[in-house]
Amino acid sequence: MVAIAPLVRRYRFIPERITLHAEELAYLWQRRRASLRAPDITLPDFTYLQERIEAHLQGLLVAGDELATMLDGFLHGDQRDEAFAAAWALLRSEQPDAARKVLEAFAAARGPVLDGFADALATAPATHTAPTLQAALAHGSPAHAAAAALALGCHRQLDARSPRLAGLLLEASPAVAVPAWRALQALDSPPGAAPLPFAAALWGPSPAVRQAVLDVAVWRGEPWVLDVVRQLAAEGDEIGLGWYAALCPADEQDAAVALFAGRPLPQRTALAARLGRPAAIRAVFDWMADPDPILAAAAAEAWERMTGLSVEGERKALPAAASADPLEHDFPAVVFLPDLAKARQHWATHGERWLAGGCWCRGFDLQSTMTSEAQYCIGLQARWDFAARAAQIGTRLLVPPMV
Repeated sequence: MVAIAPLVRRYRFIPERITLHAEELAYLWQRRRASLRAPDITLPDFTYLQERIEAHLQGLLVAGDELATMLDGFLHGDQRDEAFAAAWALLRSEQPDAARKVLEAFAAARGPVLDGFADALATAPATHTAPTLQAALAHGSPAHAAAAALALGCHRQLDARSPRLAGLLLEASPAVAVPAWRALQALDSPPGAAPLPFAAALWGPSPAVRQAVLDVAVWRGEPWVLDVVRQLAAEGDEIGLGWYAALCPADEQDAAVALFAGRPLPQRTALAARLGRPAAIRAVFDWMADPDPILAAAAAEAWERMTGLSVEGERKALPAAASADPLEHDFPAVVFLPDLAKARQHWATHGERWLAGGCWCRGFDLQSTMTSEAQYCIGLQARWDFAARAAQIGTRLLVPPMV
């Protein structure tokens, strides 16, 4: 008698697919971090990216109880976004044992990998993690305490009066101070809380800390913000220049454009586009006629970002430097010069309206209103800048995610 033994299924899923989902999730999370305040990523773009991230998460959750074993290499590896992918998937499974494994790996993490765990703990449910995070804030190393503060802040479970938090804000290491400040971005100080040490942290040597401190000050509507960013911008500080472009009042636009005109490329045109004021449109119109092809092409991009109208013209290869790599001679950089006739036509048709407006992005005047249509067309940077200007006059409309 001939018999065939029944097949034994080892997995209910394809293991290679689990690895692929984890790799894609890590890659997409890195893209999300880079996109959060990008000038050229719209809200629909960002929403689609979030949907892709969620889809790969669902693919990972198919592994069920075997997920922790499948992701062990990512969880204990040395890559930030891979650590995030593993930790986030395990936390999203909402299994106590999976959360325990994540918290054990979090306690052992160092450097950028710790940032990946902070991202996961901040964006996954805190059902099984909040007590451990509170303990890490109170008794952990400075880096772990700051990561815990960020996660707790995202879950609105952070006490801004915490004495440990006050010390973290003034830590010399940006790896500690930055997440500690970010934890406060959307939180108001409770009654009786000590004033935040803005001045002590703001003037330190770290641009990353300065960015985090100014972010908190902007979204809390601190009245001194404009004076400080104006001073920083005058000193050539890149963080100050960016915030000055976002917050610059209408009566300072000419001075701002003159300041930006002294900056190197591509910062000059990017700042003008972020400013979006009529003076910036006029300046960019003039820069498009500059004989320097790099400036002219960058000005054309800034023009489109402000007006929503393309003036893309001739494609031009840029000559490589004599000392450049042979590959650069064979494949030179390419720019698109502006079509000046088209730009002049745009100016003749729309110039009067632009000059009468307030703050332009993609053809929408964002001085006082952000319509539903505008929200689909403008970049995320312009979206947050609109909300920042509102916060400065006492109206908190939107706050960008802390993570």
